[in-house]
Amino acid sequence: MQLFSSEHQSMLKSFRPSDYPEHMEVLSSLGSFMESELLPRSSRFDSGQESIAPYRRRLMEHGICAIPFPREHGGLGLPFLIYASAIELLGAADASTALSVEIHNAVAEGIMRFGSDEQRSGLLPLLLSGKKLASFALTEPASGSDARTVRTLAERSGKGFTLNGSKTFITNAGEADLYMVFARTGRGPSCFIVEASSPGVSVGTPMLKLGMRGSRTAEVSFRDCEVPMENLVGAEGEGIDYATAILHGARIVVAALNVGIARLAYDGVMRYSKTRTAFEKPISEFQLVREKIADMKTGINAGRLLYYYASCLKENGQDYSSEAAQAKVFATEMSLRVCDSAIQLYGGYGYTTEDLHRPWRDARLLTIGEGTSEILRLLIASRELARAS
Repeated sequence: MQLFSSEHQSMLKSFRPSDYPEHMEVLSSLGSFMESELLPRSSRFDSGQESIAPYRRRLMEHGICAIPFPREHGGLGLPFLIYASAIELLGAADASTALSVEIHNAVAEGIMRFGSDEQRSGLLPLLLSGKKLASFALTEPASGSDARTVRTLAERSGKGFTLNGSKTFITNAGEADLYMVFARTGRGPSCFIVEASSPGVSVGTPMLKLGMRGSRTAEVSFRDCEVPMENLVGAEGEGIDYATAILHGARIVVAALNVGIARLAYDGVMRYSKTRTAFEKPISEFQLVREKIADMKTGINAGRLLYYYASCLKENGQDYSSEAAQAKVFATEMSLRVCDSAIQLYGGYGYTTEDLHRPWRDARLLTIGEGTSEILRLLIASRELARAS
């Protein structure tokens, strides 16, 4: 499978014609690494036979995380669209690694946008180079979509805060060097950087999951965990606003990730439909099979264009909250449809072969994480009604 396909290159060129060569060089290099190192191992990551950790580290060293950040902080200074496109490639190569990187970079964006000068200069070069791994800790056992009801407490003590509480469904838990934690202070939910090595931080047993099995997910607890004042991100009480802003960008990236997952399923079906015969001819010659192929391809291209558009709005400093949500809702649900159609076309093999139903299992998470489809539809309607008033 060619991850950075000529079709993808052509579509990207239509959006970013002026600096096309530099962008192609970055994406081509990353795509080649993913094809040789990640794609062949994806089934082993899924089955637990091999860890994504060393390959994720090498991918970060290749610069995937640095793409959209300023050069003064160790970034490449390239458009956000190029980063999202890189995650599409990674989603096709290995969705678990893509999810881990997406979460890591969401934290980096949060520090870039809302952190202090000291936090940016001290942490961003380490995060963007892969020398440190980050995790985003917002969801709690009793608060998922309703993030404003966080119960983890951060009480003033000495020269900082003492954290008590727990977070669940945390990606990169147990591997991360630091956590971006949202906890309630006297002024409301606030955002903190918590070092994983801090006394009082503990990580639960990794969760058994339907998909995304290569990425580690677990509960993270804080018991009398001392956090210095300088680890408060931004202003006290503004944490939920920061989380919301970070998630808007993350939704674009999740949309790109799902386009990648759908491409993996689609490319497999295209090869299979030309070689699998029934009634003495390839199944690709049957009208109903062709109908499914047409719908799959149309959905993939539409999903890509939606995340392209949302990325461009973000780059231009325009409000992109609705467009990011639209891209995520469409791409995640499209990816499930494409993967489901792939299973149907593979027949019994699609249901019994781990490598064939893995894309569907991976995609299934992403209509839930980073904002459920139901909540995002409410967000889209709210934003569009406000714009129309």
